[in-house]
Amino acid sequence: MSNSEKTALIIGGGMAGMEAAIKLGGAGYQAVLLEKEDHLGGIMNQLYGSFPRWDNPQKMAEQKVKMVEENPNITVKINTTVKSVEKKDKSFSVELSSNEKIEFDAVILATGFGFYDASEYAEYGYGAFDNVFTALEFEGKLKEMESWDKKDLPKVVAFFKCVGSRDRSKGYPYCSKICCMFTAKEAGLMKDLNPDAKCFVFYMDYRAAGKEYEEFARSVIEDKHVRYVRGRPAKVLPDNGKLMIRAEDTLMGVPVEVAADMIVLANAMVPSETTKELASMFEAKTDQYGFIDYIPGYPTQTGYRVFFAGGCGFPVESLGAQYQGAAAAAEVIALFNQG
Repeated sequence: MSNSEKTALIIGGGMAGMEAAIKLGGAGYQAVLLEKEDHLGGIMNQLYGSFPRWDNPQKMAEQKVKMVEENPNITVKINTTVKSVEKKDKSFSVELSSNEKIEFDAVILATGFGFYDASEYAEYGYGAFDNVFTALEFEGKLKEMESWDKKDLPKVVAFFKCVGSRDRSKGYPYCSKICCMFTAKEAGLMKDLNPDAKCFVFYMDYRAAGKEYEEFARSVIEDKHVRYVRGRPAKVLPDNGKLMIRAEDTLMGVPVEVAADMIVLANAMVPSETTKELASMFEAKTDQYGFIDYIPGYPTQTGYRVFFAGGCGFPVESLGAQYQGAAAAAEVIALFNQG
């Protein structure tokens, strides 16, 4: 069935955007899914593992891509962005980067989040030392390490949490919500690749507010023997080919020194530049940081026929992004059903 007289534009081909398209297409409405890259899947394509069930991120994304491609009501446009927007009485006239103009009855923003520049923490050596990575970069490194000889694998890896998050001096006092879990995941994956490796997680505290999240984090600590050290590292210094970390264990009240082969920084998640640009184009409300904000009572609605889902509203894990994509689609379907 097709309700071809109503068309929704979905901007962003990650898990939230794809889920919204699938639900709209399944309800018989036309959905145009826009993706600026040359493929769908978003950040999932860059991940090595997922939490809390260690599922394969690529397979998760591929399953959604297949559902999108098999739905005749969904049109996918890759390598495409929004060039300009004209607001009309009950629609938007949108000019795409391909110079094509299309009329849309509703819009869902699903543009994901960006990452805080870890080099702002000069004391941690990002950009100065080769073996200091952001968490997302380390996902790619884990993929590489699958093919390494065991003797070449790092023997000591340290993970720093809250790099930018919960730091008023950097302008981001909020918790980025998912760093605790993906740090636990990456430390656990490192131990899977090299059970003899020593992994240290330096943290202020850890937050595991989600189904199976606490059990996941505890299994990393207890079963995979990842050591959690409560304390923010003060500095990283080069030392005979190693990276010397100086910190204080605030639970034990003792200084700690760790000579690491690699350091991984869980840098804060921030609004992407694309999100800021599109919020302006579609007159979407944003919060003080630049994330898409919601209308009270309507958690995925931001204004006149404009909805949102996923990390453009706030950092969210893949499952939460899909829930939000489905919720945004439900609001659009309710709007369309009003006639």
